[in-house]
Amino acid sequence: MQKIIEATIMTEKNKKNGIKQRQPVWKCVAGVLKLFFKKPKIISLSGELPNKAIYLANHSAMFGPLMYNLYLPAETSAWGAYPMLGNYRERYRYLKNVYFIQKRHKSRFSATVLAFFEAFFAPFFYRNMRVLPSYNDTRFITTIRQSVQMLDNGVSVIIYPEDSNGGYHEQLTNFFAGFVELAKYYYRKHREDIPIYPVYYHPKKRTMVIGQPQYLHDYLNQGLNRKQIAKEFCTQVNNLFLHHIKE
Repeated sequence: MQKIIEATIMTEKNKKNGIKQRQPVWKCVAGVLKLFFKKPKIISLSGELPNKAIYLANHSAMFGPLMYNLYLPAETSAWGAYPMLGNYRERYRYLKNVYFIQKRHKSRFSATVLAFFEAFFAPFFYRNMRVLPSYNDTRFITTIRQSVQMLDNGVSVIIYPEDSNGGYHEQLTNFFAGFVELAKYYYRKHREDIPIYPVYYHPKKRTMVIGQPQYLHDYLNQGLNRKQIAKEFCTQVNNLFLHHIKE
């Protein structure tokens, strides 16, 4: 009963603060998805996860975001490409030209067909996965503020910082440093060093590894800049793959 009361209070608080609520039908949809995407082996190097944290994860094409949403033992929202939260034309163009052709190397015909259908269903999935628009211009401050709002309401933020412009790789090549700015902003607002967890999911091995929490100021105190910090975390995510999955 206590858990039900707490959940009700949190739901009302989230509504008041504009937190996106999952549609009731999502529970059924998630149940169906779990029939096709079985629960992976989860290796946690951290024990129980906190209510609010930043997770840095590999994208693994479509598999990563879906599997993290279904099985990561934490309530999360995720950063996603902002065109996917636009109108149908914006979604279609992004899916066709960027996601399918540029990143997944599909043929133009396949990309056209897949984008045509997926652009219809994307809003439902993005809403229920609590996707926040990630911008690469001055609007990035909107991404930061919405992320902090999520964290303030006990919803963790999962970010896919890998450079996937040339495609998705099993071993990641580079991280963008937007997550560093989020951790800095959160610290300036709350004087709290929020934990940052590296995470890796491998679809063929059906294994998800959750690393140990790291803290931004441990790296800042070493004199590292944002790009160097991003590189360090990229190495940590890769190490989860190399040491706990590949071996």
